[in-house]
Amino acid sequence: LLDRAKAVANLEKGSDKVLLACMSAVRRGGFVSVLGVYSSPFDNFPIHQFFDKGITLKGGQAPAHKHIDKLLAHVANGDVRLDDIISHRLPLSQAPHAYDIFRNKKDNCTKVVLKPGE
Repeated sequence: LLDRAKAVANLEKGSDKVLLACMSAVRRGGFVSVLGVYSSPFDNFPIHQFFDKGITLKGGQAPAHKHIDKLLAHVANGDVRLDDIISHRLPLSQAPHAYDIFRNKKDNCTKVVLKPGE
């Protein structure tokens, strides 16, 4: 498998497909190391900082199902207010508009809550 990933990288040096192929080939909990020199951001992603700072990037699934009931209870009880992060509350019928203003950061949109049945 490692030889396969190396072969893909050698055939496609410099392209985004290299990282995607390696991430697909690696096992769960495995490691993907990327070596290179980047002097500027790529597609507004500061990949140059990743290389310059020698950052280790690790990901994993959040245990959301374990905590969601307790967290929702805090919101329902008023223990936690979300008004500081929710900028828009819209009916579900306005979902296309909601996605547009969120994606394009229009109208100071930071978070949209869609309300079904309205």
